Amino acid sequence: MPLQPTRPTSGRARNPARGFAVVDFETTGLVPERGDRAIEIGVTLLDPDGNIEHEDETLIHVSRDLGAQHVHHIRAAELKHAPEFDGIARQLRDYLAGRVFVAHNVAFDSRVLRSEYARLGYDIPVQGKTTSANRRGAEASTALCTMRLGGKLLGVRSLAACCARFGIGNPDAHSALSDAHATALLLREYMRMIPEWPGWAAHLDAAGRAQWPRISEDMARWLPRPSHTDIMDSGIMDGDTALTTSVTTETTPIPPPRLREGDRIVLTGAMSQRRADWIDDLAAVGITVWPSVTKKVRLVVAADVDTESTKARKARAYNIPIVSERWLKTAVENGVDTA
Repeated sequence: MPLQPTRPTSGRARNPARGFAVVDFETTGLVPERGDRAIEIGVTLLDPDGNIEHEDETLIHVSRDLGAQHVHHIRAAELKHAPEFDGIARQLRDYLAGRVFVAHNVAFDSRVLRSEYARLGYDIPVQGKTTSANRRGAEASTALCTMRLGGKLLGVRSLAACCARFGIGNPDAHSALSDAHATALLLREYMRMIPEWPGWAAHLDAAGRAQWPRISEDMARWLPRPSHTDIMDSGIMDGDTALTTSVTTETTPIPPPRLREGDRIVLTGAMSQRRADWIDDLAAVGITVWPSVTKKVRLVVAADVDTESTKARKARAYNIPIVSERWLKTAVENGVDTA
């Protein structure tokens, strides 16, 4: 799996033939322009011939809910000690500068990358379009999309379908490094299929000429996602012991009260049950789902009790209990006290 040679040093030197940087993000959602954030990145570096040189990965701490956790399987507790994006921005720049930016759906991953750097005030030379200078007067971009190439070369587009054509495994799909590694192997197969394609040289040349900004932020240690065994040993995924506690706060957890008719509760995060259904179910027993956290709110129900969503942070400030969706389901089934 991941190779671990010495990381490249920071600097401005450019090499037109550095190769390719294959990147995958796990994110809180699909629209970075509206506030969705990167929460994990995997990077696989290849030389110009498609040989893997180095791999790295890290979780990324964000102060918000984590979105579709049933897809990426990242818990808020895992991000507690992870670096913020500003802590990885300089090292990531060193990985990417002078290399073709490659992703499976590069339009999305490039938007995430540009958005994260823009938050720090940097404009980076990674494009979402993948022009290969085939048209007269067109200039090759610094990015390459394995999904688009899959559609042209294989007639399929999904990462799983493209990898299946070559027998490429991806045992931890939706883990950033596993997806990046599989995408890198896929890129290498494309290079073997069409070795004479002029687009390879055109993209490499464009990436080599691109000017990256100097990043001044300090570097933090990258923190990979823990293994499944580590997660189980830590109890992060133990729903019975994590119903009402939050490992992201140093204060003593507040025990949840029994629900009463007339209570107001707040929901935060992507629940397993549709929010509209929860609103109806709770209304049927006399409980109101409130849109925001106030001091009159009885408790907050979170998809992940360790979330750092705005609602959860406010609840902790007001000493309002935060409980899991499972706790709420059990409480409703056990009956609500009458006012």
